[in-house]
Amino acid sequence: MKVVLFYFQFLLLGTFFSGDLPYNEIAAAFEKNDATSVISYCENPVLLVVDGSEGIYNHAQASMVLMEFFKHHPGGDFDYEFQGKEEDDDIFSAARYVTETESLSVQLSFSTELSNKIQSIQIRN
Repeated sequence: MKVVLFYFQFLLLGTFFSGDLPYNEIAAAFEKNDATSVISYCENPVLLVVDGSEGIYNHAQASMVLMEFFKHHPGGDFDYEFQGKEEDDDIFSAARYVTETESLSVQLSFSTELSNKIQSIQIRN
């Protein structure tokens, strides 16, 4: 009986604390131009493709690269066009980061090994 209760509790708690992908938090961080928060949702290191430059960065370096991006592209709205699910083999999302003067494509690829962590961010015109 204790075994059954243990499994029931495990399943119940698993439902409440499921590892949903942090889409809303990432969107809010982009709209606040909060590079540190965006990078906090990433693997360490993370692949960044920003303004034509590509590199693999640790969190501190990646935050600096993203801060520079936000300095040149401030105050944008972040809207998802597609959000992948954890059940997918390759988890990614597509979004638009739209400022007063431009609309940029943002692709987030999530790790299948580290739950809920961004593996790469690509920002392109």
